[in-house]
Amino acid sequence: MRGQRRFLTRFGVLLLALVMLLPCRLAANPDTPSPVHHRPLTDEQKSDQNLQFMLTLYRSAAEPGGRPKQHRKFGSNTVRLLTASKSSLFYLPVSTEDHFYAFSMQYQLDLLPSEHLIRASLVHLRSRSQTVHPAPRCHARVALSGGAALLSTMEPHQRWKESHFGARLLRHSGGRLTVRAQYRCKESGPRVDGVPGAPHLGVPALLLYLEEERDGKDWMMAQLSGAKGGDELTRRLNRWHPHVRRRRRRSPDSPSVLSSLGTELKGDMSNPKNRCKLHPFRLSFEELDLGHYIAPPVYNPRFCQGECPSVLTYDYHSPNHAIIQTKINELGMGDVPPPSCVPYKYMPMSVLVKHKMKVEYKELDDMVAESCTCR
Repeated sequence: MRGQRRFLTRFGVLLLALVMLLPCRLAANPDTPSPVHHRPLTDEQKSDQNLQFMLTLYRSAAEPGGRPKQHRKFGSNTVRLLTASKSSLFYLPVSTEDHFYAFSMQYQLDLLPSEHLIRASLVHLRSRSQTVHPAPRCHARVALSGGAALLSTMEPHQRWKESHFGARLLRHSGGRLTVRAQYRCKESGPRVDGVPGAPHLGVPALLLYLEEERDGKDWMMAQLSGAKGGDELTRRLNRWHPHVRRRRRRSPDSPSVLSSLGTELKGDMSNPKNRCKLHPFRLSFEELDLGHYIAPPVYNPRFCQGECPSVLTYDYHSPNHAIIQTKINELGMGDVPPPSCVPYKYMPMSVLVKHKMKVEYKELDDMVAESCTCR
């Protein structure tokens, strides 16, 4: 018996040690799949360096479900990457290891009156056909009309690099900005693989940090105005705003609200499934006819549904008006419905939107219901 107890004790200690070590092993295992921040990408999107840069920016700012890691991480609610509307390239191979590039780009800004420019930068990008390993070190010189030249270096381990410049230059650009960038790239070691003559760099992109002062509801309505979902979309969205359920009036012989208060409260507590609470509602942006939304992969706005209890406890944060309305409805005085189960607090959500000539990161307020109330 004593030997049995000793064996069970040792076995329990060993089992506990394994349980404690398992999370560490999973965290250290590089084969453990990481959370997905975006929907599946096409082959073209996977090779798009502009989109890959913005996906990296998105992952640094948002959780996989789209919740921002911190409020206004970039000092603005919008980050817009613009590709050049016109560009030209002059390439000169100085030697087998030294390369000279000269880009000339024109960007169409098209800022809205409601957008306030915070700052801007030029994003230096590796070419998607870059196959040389290790990648060359590139020294950049960026010239903007009316401003001093900017110098920066893209190290071999970097896929992209930002050169920041003042927003004042863009405000007086008249909607169009011309930028010239020169690069001297030197391969840092012997070529492991790669195609001779393949370009090392892609056309630089312009990055704008903007504060969108327009109401978020106006922006979202503009996005949904072109949706083709029709009746099916309307039916699904109606679940977020369920119709008010009216209770029957009490007959003269019915007991008063005060006398039946305990019974009704007991009934509410014994059947919590029908109580006003949050419900999940997952859908893809394709179902909203917003297929140009890249991230997050799934949208769960959540909605409030259920019956409001006769006694509105503090947890519901209901106003005094809702408490009085509940009593008026119970008394059957006039055609007064009970309070409605509606969202009380909301959470923001970050999205990544791909357009033809731009990729946008936006932090949108009030996109996910966080709690419910009766009012």
